Amino acid sequence: MGRTARRHKRYAREGYPAVDINNQAANAGKGYAHNRITTTKYTLYNFLPKNLFEQFRRITNIYFLLICIITLIPQVSPLNPVTSIAPLAFVLIVTAIKEGFEDYHRYKSDKQVNNRRYLVLNHEGVFADEYSKDIRVGQIVKVMNDQPFPADLVVISTSEEDGACYIETAQLDGETNLKIHRALPETFRITLQDIANMRGQVECDVPHPNLYKFKGALTVQNPSGESVRVSLSEKQLMLRGAQLRNTDYLLGVVVYVGKDSKLSLNQKNPPSKFSTVERRLNRSVIGVFFFKLILCMIASVLFYFQYLGPWTGSWYMWDQSPTADGGAGINALKIFFSYFAFLSFLIPVSLMVTLEVVKVSQAQFMDWDDLMSSKEGPGLIDDDDEGGDVKVEPREGAPEGGATSMPPLKKKPIRHMSAKTSNLNDELSLVKYVFSDKTGTLTENRMVFSKCSVSGTVYHEGMQGELREQVVDTNRRFDAVVSERVRDPLREFLIDLALCHAVVPTEKNNKLVYQSQSPDEVALAEAARRNDFVFLARTNDGVTVSILGEPQLYPVLAIMEFSSDRRRMSVIVRSPEGRILLYSKGADSMMLPRLMPDQLNSEGVDIVKKTQDDIEMFSQEGLRTLILAMKEVPQPEFEEWYAQYQTANSSMGDDRDEQVEALCDQMERGLVLLGATAIEDKLQDGVPETIEYLLQAGIKVWVITGDKQETAINIGHSCKLLTPVYPLVTINAEDDDQCRTIIERALDQHYQGGPTSSAQQEISMVIDGHSLTWALQEQATIFLKLASICHSVVCCRVTPLQKALVVRLIKKSTKEVCLSIGDGANDVSMIQEANVGVGIFGKEGTQAARSSDYALLRFRHLARLITVHGRYSGIRNSGIIKYSFYKNMAFFLVQFWYSFYNGYSAMTLYDDWIITFFNIFITSVPPYFMALFDKDVPEDVLAMYPQLYRRAQSGHLFTFRSIFFWLFNGFWHSILFFFGAYLFWQSAENTLPGGWTGGRETLGIITATFAVTVILLKAALVTRWWNVFVHIGIWGSLVVYAVLSTIDTHFLEYIPRAYGAQEAMLSMLSFWVLFVLMCVGVLVPDVTIKYLRRQLFPEDWHIMQERYYSRMVPVVSAPPAREIDVL
Repeated sequence: MGRTARRHKRYAREGYPAVDINNQAANAGKGYAHNRITTTKYTLYNFLPKNLFEQFRRITNIYFLLICIITLIPQVSPLNPVTSIAPLAFVLIVTAIKEGFEDYHRYKSDKQVNNRRYLVLNHEGVFADEYSKDIRVGQIVKVMNDQPFPADLVVISTSEEDGACYIETAQLDGETNLKIHRALPETFRITLQDIANMRGQVECDVPHPNLYKFKGALTVQNPSGESVRVSLSEKQLMLRGAQLRNTDYLLGVVVYVGKDSKLSLNQKNPPSKFSTVERRLNRSVIGVFFFKLILCMIASVLFYFQYLGPWTGSWYMWDQSPTADGGAGINALKIFFSYFAFLSFLIPVSLMVTLEVVKVSQAQFMDWDDLMSSKEGPGLIDDDDEGGDVKVEPREGAPEGGATSMPPLKKKPIRHMSAKTSNLNDELSLVKYVFSDKTGTLTENRMVFSKCSVSGTVYHEGMQGELREQVVDTNRRFDAVVSERVRDPLREFLIDLALCHAVVPTEKNNKLVYQSQSPDEVALAEAARRNDFVFLARTNDGVTVSILGEPQLYPVLAIMEFSSDRRRMSVIVRSPEGRILLYSKGADSMMLPRLMPDQLNSEGVDIVKKTQDDIEMFSQEGLRTLILAMKEVPQPEFEEWYAQYQTANSSMGDDRDEQVEALCDQMERGLVLLGATAIEDKLQDGVPETIEYLLQAGIKVWVITGDKQETAINIGHSCKLLTPVYPLVTINAEDDDQCRTIIERALDQHYQGGPTSSAQQEISMVIDGHSLTWALQEQATIFLKLASICHSVVCCRVTPLQKALVVRLIKKSTKEVCLSIGDGANDVSMIQEANVGVGIFGKEGTQAARSSDYALLRFRHLARLITVHGRYSGIRNSGIIKYSFYKNMAFFLVQFWYSFYNGYSAMTLYDDWIITFFNIFITSVPPYFMALFDKDVPEDVLAMYPQLYRRAQSGHLFTFRSIFFWLFNGFWHSILFFFGAYLFWQSAENTLPGGWTGGRETLGIITATFAVTVILLKAALVTRWWNVFVHIGIWGSLVVYAVLSTIDTHFLEYIPRAYGAQEAMLSMLSFWVLFVLMCVGVLVPDVTIKYLRRQLFPEDWHIMQERYYSRMVPVVSAPPAREIDVL
């Protein structure tokens, strides 16, 4: 890792060394990385030291290591070292096995990748098999069809005549649609016979993680022997991890290997996230630690005064000489460390491991949940759908073909959600804000061409061939003014749809199928096909389009591709008549300023204004809109511009992108408006019900989208996010002052008094990205004040960066738990910024799902994830933490009370083996099963009453007050355990049947029996949902204690201290009487408090629990599981 960092620093100073093609001698001294992939955390040699180092970074492990060291000092420790070493060793071994198992799987994966064989051109000019790990920069690799690329390659040529190849990048960004790449015209004709003699250099930019950016230059010799230098872009870079598809072979020169490849640079650890429960747990441990220190100081002080008082002159206690044992002070210090050792168990050593295993098991239960799987939804999937794209059966009535057209469907295997982390299970119970993307998250992201506006005329039946009928209508009258600039706007509109895109045509079952990274493009190309303007093929010669049954070739002269910054795409082609035409499409905010002014029809109607009105109408219907435009470019103007464009593209400077964009912007001016498209993206099933359910559960929902405001508002109403019950505040500001004025006016109207004032009125808010710029900065304070009373919020026209900034502002200012959910790469920053990130396996790839903490198949599954699994996890985890503190406090604090009868000498009451096995075997299983199966109310009740989520959401289940209550309960029980047993022992006068005289060992086994039994009965008392596993956990633990106790007291040779103590105890009738009285007497106050709380101060869940068991819950009123999937 250090070498890689130093190498990248050197690259940053000097640039990436030029790659010599087919010349390993020249490349040898340039410091390139090797291609061996290593993702493992450990090696065979450093596993033990490195794993121990990682584990001892935890404060609790360091603490127990210190205890082990103290117990190894005979002069100080009253305990057998095994009592502290065994539990710590158990924790370390279990964690090491878990880490080693996970790392072994990474090792096997690395080995498989590194030993994959490829055809590499050797020094003899022959392609020979070579392991992937041995491939070096500058070599030429022959990649066969369906093979993944072993490194980042620059394509030289392919098996296709035009140098094209098809690439699948599912392993990089999750997109299963094929992408078309091409070799440069200067190299794609190089044959296998010529490749051995190829020489040249590749200049590349410094390795960086951006998958979609690459700048380079290739210098090769042409057939006449002259050196030719051409620019390279991301279109010529084949990334490691991508796969070659539908192409026999590809020849490429290796430029980045190993740690320098873009895939490796993108394999970063996600940001560390800690749950609120975990943070409070750490503070609680610190609190118990200080309590323990106080007890140690009390004991050592009392010992000091005892040493100077009653024990003075007691020759039988120890040597009384002034220098013996260092005197009272030194002995008191020893006593302090002795108590520090045997009171160490007040902090449960096994809690961290138990909690980790519990969380992993809870996450596995989430993964197994059929109600959050594809089983509960449509059960069909496309043949080639192997990535994250979940394709569902088209709805009844959908047009044949189009965006929903696909090959014959087959039954798919059931796919489940994926819990990427288990650390945040209980954090799901505290969610107060949900931030959601719209497209692909709330909607299907299955685009269907709905309608369009061409030259001011709206067409509603475009998918039924209405546009074709108009084009072939010889009696149709063209607009006289428009036709001066565009011969036939409707015809050019359809040509624009068929040409201006990045769609890849493929054949499946003898049918032409379109694939693209963007479902919008597929819908538009399909709309053109439905009107007999069919996109057929894309080659180096150009794009072939069948126009009304007649194939025509449009040579492509330049492509200005779509990006999230440009929000538009343009293509320059030469028409069959020889005219140079630019076709463009994009968002209205980008396209309208680029249109030619004064576009009027013969009636004097402004076509631009009419189209804007149509777009607004489309947006109010919730449709996605794009503007299409074109212009004719004179030959001299194009030649001058293209020369500059080529020069800018060949530049290796840092401002290359800026130069190219400036030239694109220059060309994309003075456009003639053709029309606008409206695409429908329907809501997913169950979205309105899910959002309504979350709102009723006390969760504020924010939808953050890049769509137009009208579209966003319409979707807000459709999904029940915006309702007439709550006044709608709209913030559209042109500057900072106007933004402040609008927010202050809304506050004056709706926010009266403080945030908790009963006079405040809940509202809904809509704000655009332009206004959000000031709201997140200068006006953040008043914006947050307004947001605090918002029932729901819609943010429109928002950039990916603004999405993350919104989440960060709310998270940091409110200190509440925020959850973000999205499906696309532009949602990754928002997902990682939130306390809990949820990704959806969508049509935009699986980058969001891979970057998330939890990955779902559908938005409706979010309700069950939060209000069922999250709520249960929060209640269960907080319960076992409090129970673990209680049981250790109740059991081990007895040792402190015993100090008052042993002269504060730190003598232990319990046998060492009982101390050792208490946390490991005796009481470890009940908390585990409680944390897996306990329920306060059944799931179907949660489905009917979302308000029950607020019990966990409030956070009062795991507060310092509740922890203190449980610790005090353990404190009180420890007093009853010891003094009850001691008073019984005193009354029995230490005489056992048969004339035996009992002692400390018998008192210890009696006290331990009382304590263990009551502690396990306490677990039964707080358990609210019983099944066979819970029964086995609690009653089986009693059996385990009985067995261990029997073994501990029946082996005189190996465990002589407590020999016969159990047999003597069980033979006494008075013990059994006291045993019953102790169990009842200790737990009666707990039962009484629980009863009075339920009767006098009932909570919602108490009432619903009783109604459920009395069969009074109106089950029929529950929303169907198919709608919200909470059941």
